[in-house]
Amino acid sequence: MNIFRLLGDLAHVASKCILIWSIHRNKSAEGISFLTQAMYALVFVTRYLDLFSPFVSLYNTVMKILYIASALYVLGVMRWLYPHSRESRTAWQATGIILGSSVIASLIFNYRFTVTEILWSFSIVLEAFCVIPQLILLRETTTPTVITSYYLLALGSYRALYIPNWIYRYLLENTLDPIAVVFGVIQTAFYLDFAWVYYTRQRIKLRDGVLVDSEDYERGWLTRWLRDKADDTGLQPSLNSGSAIFNLGSAVIPDEAALEEGRIILPAAEGRVASPPHAETLAPAPAANASG
Repeated sequence: MNIFRLLGDLAHVASKCILIWSIHRNKSAEGISFLTQAMYALVFVTRYLDLFSPFVSLYNTVMKILYIASALYVLGVMRWLYPHSRESRTAWQATGIILGSSVIASLIFNYRFTVTEILWSFSIVLEAFCVIPQLILLRETTTPTVITSYYLLALGSYRALYIPNWIYRYLLENTLDPIAVVFGVIQTAFYLDFAWVYYTRQRIKLRDGVLVDSEDYERGWLTRWLRDKADDTGLQPSLNSGSAIFNLGSAVIPDEAALEEGRIILPAAEGRVASPPHAETLAPAPAANASG
């Protein structure tokens, strides 16, 4: 094993730990796609059916267990412990297409027509497209998310480090896995888009279970630069009446259904009042003239 593979594996595990920590810290799984996490769990279960046989090394076995356990744990937390965002019909349809296409691709692109090899190919193809429901969730709504930049950094590092790993293995070990390389490059491209959508489309996130608006993003130089670029090109965030919140100027106006379900909490910021979109603003009555 080379250093790039080792660091890539550690970054992958770190991304799972950060996601779990963020969910528990905020006591919410809002903004995280359940479909994406379910497909990740399917990826690890189908890829590591050879968990105990044949035995390769203690490191190999421990990492496989961590991948499977963390993926199933995230699903359990999202299903039974903390609320998560509703998936749109588009996301469900995309998931069905991804699963069906991955099955067909695994029957075509494999090295041996055996059950374990086909399932391994299936997991490689599926992992490349798992993030699509998450992209749909971020693009279609302004739902607050517990996803953090640290999670994106760890996830991006995992894929970025695998690229020099492939080069190292090809140059020094004369080993090349075309299936893993091709679909790994596709997955890396989707992760880059994931990061881009996160910073340019996601105007609201959760911190300690409380909503904060786009002003919070101005503290980061990268997001400030991205915002300025969006302003230069005339791109403005659209108002989505089906989302959990509405962003009108500096006020954060939540959807009443999301409030009633307890999925979001209003911030108790001084001098800022959030009200439903249909609420009428009544002008104060003029004071009675005391003279006369």
